[in-house]
Amino acid sequence: MKTVPIPEFNGIRDELKKTFDSRKTIPLEYRKQQLAQVAYMVQENAEAFKKAIHQDMLKPYLESTLAELGPVVGQAVRAIQNLEKWTADEPLPEDETDRFHKGWDLKTVRTPRGVVLIIGPWNYPMILTLGPLIGAIAAGCCAVIKTSEVAPHFAELLLDLLPKYLDSSAYRVITGSVPEITALLDLQWDMIFYTGNERVGSIVAKAAAKYVTPCTLELGSKCPVIIDDKISPEDLKIAVRRIAWGKTQNAGQVCVSPDYAVVPKTIYNEFIKLYKAAIESFFPDGAEKSDSYARIINESHFKRISGLIGKTKGDIALGGKSAVRDDGFFIEPTLVTDVKRDDALMQDELFAPVLPVITVKDLDEAISFVNTLPSALSVYLFSTSDESKKKVTQLTRSGQVVFNETYGQLGVYELPFGGLGASGYGSQMGRHTFEGFTLKRGSIDVPYGIEPMFGFRYPPYTQQGADVFDQMYQLPVPIPKQSVAEAAVGDITDKIKHVMAL
Repeated sequence: MKTVPIPEFNGIRDELKKTFDSRKTIPLEYRKQQLAQVAYMVQENAEAFKKAIHQDMLKPYLESTLAELGPVVGQAVRAIQNLEKWTADEPLPEDETDRFHKGWDLKTVRTPRGVVLIIGPWNYPMILTLGPLIGAIAAGCCAVIKTSEVAPHFAELLLDLLPKYLDSSAYRVITGSVPEITALLDLQWDMIFYTGNERVGSIVAKAAAKYVTPCTLELGSKCPVIIDDKISPEDLKIAVRRIAWGKTQNAGQVCVSPDYAVVPKTIYNEFIKLYKAAIESFFPDGAEKSDSYARIINESHFKRISGLIGKTKGDIALGGKSAVRDDGFFIEPTLVTDVKRDDALMQDELFAPVLPVITVKDLDEAISFVNTLPSALSVYLFSTSDESKKKVTQLTRSGQVVFNETYGQLGVYELPFGGLGASGYGSQMGRHTFEGFTLKRGSIDVPYGIEPMFGFRYPPYTQQGADVFDQMYQLPVPIPKQSVAEAAVGDITDKIKHVMAL
């Protein structure tokens, strides 16, 4: 794979800093043109991008179009269309402005963070590299893009194409593996955007801490699928089809892939039956022969997944086959039943087309089980009950809560997408990616004409001035005071009500 020599990294970063300091990337027309160039690069080289991604992991062309090329062009166009709105100053509403600050022109202004580092993953190498780049361009930043060495065909293509479309004094691509990323993390950046696993995310965060550099970390997690015990037979059929679709996208190598299913005992057998039927309908001649099913990215991940299937103490109700083929590493869509919390499949994110099934009594037990694992990127609930939706929203922790769908939230550009705890921090998608690369600066403009109001703040201090400022902490509190004993009684009462509700 073509690489940029490590000794050149410092010079590249300095060149981009010089460009940023020149304010070249600040004018909105410049940003719009660079955003347009991203879209043109994808449109004019669509087949080359699809082919490169296919060569790396045998990802079906339709999946690349749906989840890679289409979203990149869409995000670039939306950024162009909304740039004036995103970058506009935000005056503080009058009803939120303290009476002492009237006339001070209180507002929030946005400025780009500077020269940023974007570290992309291999599983969706295009959208998860160019998506953050679009946000950085829209914000007015300069950027170095580090592609994943695990997807070499895409990395080399982007290395070749980007300088043909974008301003090389502001945007550069660097390929390579551990030595290259280590060298890049030794440099000082104004922000780092990393997509990948928790282990490397922790390394990135530690490196950033040396310079107190802000980060967005979009990490993996075990995203649970909860089936409400109140679901109707008709809705269950649709639900299982959507779960199976989300699980088999890119052969399960997706950060928001349904990692495990929590199913009530009353519909457990029907769930298994419907899941088998969904997989058969997707791949009538078997997934191994289908051109609609991707391969595992490399031998290391193949051995990891095969090992997990071999170690599980659950029952393999569907699939389980693995094979090294001429076209890549194949793992069959697999359903594992009777899985317990201590099973090998439940320890880490699977990142595989393997779905463990946990049986529970009801929704409350499902929520309790989910809460034994670290916070996920997404929690999925299939239910039409407003009460159940509210309960899952309030009693679980995750970056997103998604009802009656899997995977589809990645196409909703209007809402923030990000993690919590072990699944990362910061957010992206559309304007939210732009906001991550932007510094919000509070701005005030204090009139000279109100100088008489400031007389009491200047030395020598007087009692009269102290009396005036004492009023600041003597504001009436709108909620009555509560004693410690009253709070304890209220807590006990709430617990009794909760138990009775169960």
